Amino acid sequence: MQMLLEALKYDNLVALRKRLESGEVDLTQEVIVGAEYELDEPDEVPLLFFAISSGVSLEAIEILVDAGIDLTEVNREGVGALDIAIKCKRMDIIELCEKHGVNLLESRRKSGITPLILAASFNDMEIVTYLLSKGASVKDTDKYGMTAAAYAKRMGQKKMLEFLESQENA
Repeated sequence: MQMLLEALKYDNLVALRKRLESGEVDLTQEVIVGAEYELDEPDEVPLLFFAISSGVSLEAIEILVDAGIDLTEVNREGVGALDIAIKCKRMDIIELCEKHGVNLLESRRKSGITPLILAASFNDMEIVTYLLSKGASVKDTDKYGMTAAAYAKRMGQKKMLEFLESQENA
C-alpha cells in the first residue's frame, strides 16, 4: 500500500497503474491519516477519500475508479466521494461522481445533510450554483429541519445567505 500512496502523492500515473496491475493492492484497505503527528487515535479513511482530499489529479482518481474503486460507496456515516469532493472544492471530482451515477441531489448521510447544504456550509458559490442547475432545491432540509440558507446564516456567510434566499423567492 505504501508504494501506491507514494505514486498518488507524486501523481505518478505510470507507477500508480503498475501498482494496481500487480494485484498486490487491496483497494478496500483504509489509509491511516494522522499517525505522523503521533495522535492517540489517527483516522482511518477509505483510499478514495484520501486521494480526493490529498488533491491528486483527476486522472489518478479515474485510474483508481478503473481499477475498481466505487464512487457510489459511502462510509458508515453515509459520507461518500461527493461529500469529500465538495469539502475539498473539487468540481472535477463532483462531475466525475455524476458521470458514474452518484445522485447530486440527495443525502446519504445519517445527518441528512444534502450536497447543497454541504456546499453552502463551505461557502462555495460555484458548487452551490452547479447543484442548483442540476435540480437541487434550497427548500431541502437535513434531519433537523435546517436548510442550506439556515446553515449559511449559522456560519455567518452573508453573501451565500443572500444568494440562497434569492433562490427561494425565484
